[in-house]
Amino acid sequence: MLKKLNWAFVIVLVISAVIYFFQLGASSIWDQDEGQMAAASFEMVKSGDYLTPHLNSAVYFHKPPLYAWLTTIAFRIFGFTEFAVRFWAAIFGILGVYLTYAFAKTLFNERAGLLSAIIIATSPLYIVLSKMGLVDMVLCFFVTMALLFFYKGYQAPAEKKWFYLMWLAMGMATMTKGPLGILVPLASIIIYLAIDKKFSFLKELAIVKGLLLYLLVASPWFIIETIRHGSYFLKIIFGQFLFTIYMSPLQQHPGPVYYYIIVALVGFLPWSGFFFVSLFKKPHALLLSLFLVMLALFSTASTKVPGYFLPAFPAMAIMTGSCLDKIFSKEDKLSFYSAVIFPILILATTIYMNMRIPVPPQYTQAVIYLQILLLITLAGFFLSFLFSFFKPQPNWTIAGFAISIVILFIGIIVWLMPYAEDHKPTPTLALALRGKMHIAFYRTWLPPSLVFYLNRQSYPTVSLDIQDEKELRKFLSQKGSAAYVPEDEVKKLKFAYVALKTKAQYVIITSPPISH
Repeated sequence: MLKKLNWAFVIVLVISAVIYFFQLGASSIWDQDEGQMAAASFEMVKSGDYLTPHLNSAVYFHKPPLYAWLTTIAFRIFGFTEFAVRFWAAIFGILGVYLTYAFAKTLFNERAGLLSAIIIATSPLYIVLSKMGLVDMVLCFFVTMALLFFYKGYQAPAEKKWFYLMWLAMGMATMTKGPLGILVPLASIIIYLAIDKKFSFLKELAIVKGLLLYLLVASPWFIIETIRHGSYFLKIIFGQFLFTIYMSPLQQHPGPVYYYIIVALVGFLPWSGFFFVSLFKKPHALLLSLFLVMLALFSTASTKVPGYFLPAFPAMAIMTGSCLDKIFSKEDKLSFYSAVIFPILILATTIYMNMRIPVPPQYTQAVIYLQILLLITLAGFFLSFLFSFFKPQPNWTIAGFAISIVILFIGIIVWLMPYAEDHKPTPTLALALRGKMHIAFYRTWLPPSLVFYLNRQSYPTVSLDIQDEKELRKFLSQKGSAAYVPEDEVKKLKFAYVALKTKAQYVIITSPPISH
């Protein structure tokens, strides 16, 4: 049985790799965050400055540089491509599936590990973020690793190596996304020890030596950038992205206090029903602590982004996997049937609401494609529900859910993503700007993906933000100049211009040639 389950896990890992790498570089870079990471990593390579990240030649301290460093390696291997930007997200996605399996196996047993791996590998939010060049997947990996190493040390306190590895993982997490890399795992550990009534165990965590190891990994870059850029660096890295997200929504990312409950419902389908059942089945306190820390930390923030909640997903998967493991042992079939119905109801409600919401004409076809894919997925969920009546063990039901999600994402990648490219202007408009020495953007924001595609042609890119029409006209009078302008703003211009290219409601304009 053990050997069979091991081979089953290998199959899960291979399927995960296929999903995460399938058409990984086929779609162009997304704005906003992926474009920022792509452009900042590119500029590291071209400028030769690997310490201070830059975006469009301006200092960019929104995140520590670990993912950018990794991306520069991928650029060296694969070239300046979309695949290279996303390569490490896919790699860490696969590693995260393995880590979830290992964690669940340590906490429970082999079968719980296999089930947890299937669950995390086929969770929609996890799949999406394994295919995007963002830091969230890497942070998720190192937070999970820190907690796994903590628990191994908790089981064998005399083996201090586990605690050293825990501090090392927190250092890597900090280099991925700042102070959250140590705050989230440490808070989870403290709450767990309080629940387990072993708060005194904190002194076993090799705090002095471990903290020195953590600082050895995490502090050099922060110290160097503080020396180089002073209070500005500290304001951005600690102020804007540790406190400002709680004061006001950044980059137009607001959301209600229950935002991450919705993320857990939809982003974890079809497993969210089993997850909520597991909450009432005495889940492991360490896993529950991480989930509650993530929920409390980000629900109170004004800025809401689905990817922020990803580090909770491995814990959710293991809680769900252990719950299903009990169901495999013929415990509480009623909970199983209610959990199976849950994703059917959620998806059916989503489809119904989607059909009733009016959409702009340019997105009608895409919405139809999405509705068809969701209906196919709903049919798969319903068949999985029927399997639960025909088979005494829920193997077929779990397999049906997982296969439905795989088919959904293959459909999205093959069918829907090419259509989405028609509504992403930057790769095409960047080609229209080839050879231009001076580039401005008028009454709009500068998409970071445009910076990446411009830089891929020539480096550096220097752009000017213009709000006044007279200033725009003066700018375009320069030789080799062009502007990136929304289509509705172009129609308001009162001077002569030439439209070089139009796509997705944006236009590249330049001055008309001078007649002789």
